[in-house]
Amino acid sequence: MDDFTKRNYYLLFILLLSLLLVIHRDYPENVEQFRFKNVVIFGDSYSDDGNAYRVSKRKWPLVPPYYRGRFCNGPIWTDQLKVPGVLNYAYGGATTDNNFVQGSTAINTVKVPGVRQQIEMYFNQSNSNTIDFARTLYIIWAGSNDFLFQPTLTPTEIIASLLNGVQDLRKLGAKNFLIFNQIPAQYVPNLQGFAPANVLSELTNASNVALVTGIKEIQQKNSQTLLNIFDITSIISKAVQSKSDYFKNTTANCWNPVNLTTVLNFCGNPEKFVFLDTLHLTSRMHGLIADAIRQFLLTSFEVNSSGYYIH
Repeated sequence: MDDFTKRNYYLLFILLLSLLLVIHRDYPENVEQFRFKNVVIFGDSYSDDGNAYRVSKRKWPLVPPYYRGRFCNGPIWTDQLKVPGVLNYAYGGATTDNNFVQGSTAINTVKVPGVRQQIEMYFNQSNSNTIDFARTLYIIWAGSNDFLFQPTLTPTEIIASLLNGVQDLRKLGAKNFLIFNQIPAQYVPNLQGFAPANVLSELTNASNVALVTGIKEIQQKNSQTLLNIFDITSIISKAVQSKSDYFKNTTANCWNPVNLTTVLNFCGNPEKFVFLDTLHLTSRMHGLIADAIRQFLLTSFEVNSSGYYIH
């Protein structure tokens, strides 16, 4: 073999080695590390990635300034999870069950499916015989709108309705759940004039106690079902209480939706706020939620190692 041929083989070897390194670098390292291959989401505007926008014929939320049909100024937590196999059935304005409290969006002009109706939609669109329930995680974040639409309801009544959805899924074969508890009502701008902060805090605590009690009862009767609670109360409370360079304003809202065509802007940089408008969170706050949930999805995660999970 002459020097020219040797040199060509050497260059070819270097080229192939470089290509393999590029492929390895670009291939997502955590693909085989996720405990679940599918994530199915049910809920309201905190999780909606455009469903209410579509059903309202692109009238609500107003785009711009809202981001691509999300109730946010940027990607929400479901976008920022960055995991494969996500199905999102959440609708802005949704309640736990339309037969309990009717949910609606576009400032109460368009009816939307509640969580139990979303679950029905999911199974109507799926073949339950092909669902790998052992590798599918069901996430539910709902309950706030039940109270907003019908303030006379008690926390126990709302949580009972939420858990009906959990039971619907379980009876159809679901085994793995992540259920959000309630956001701290005392910090939500829209509720500031509704009641004193201590009363709102008590409502949140009562809801969370009822959720833990209900989840434990289901778990005890169904040992093959794994239910975890995502402590959204704590993650938002810590963001509000720990003022830092990360969030400059933790109590006020940056935007204020007036009607279907007008959203007032009170700030120049929403990402310095916890709350984007009178109800919803900024994209940065959603990022913190996504980071915490992503950890839960990894095979290396230990439930008791995170303060944001109640097992």
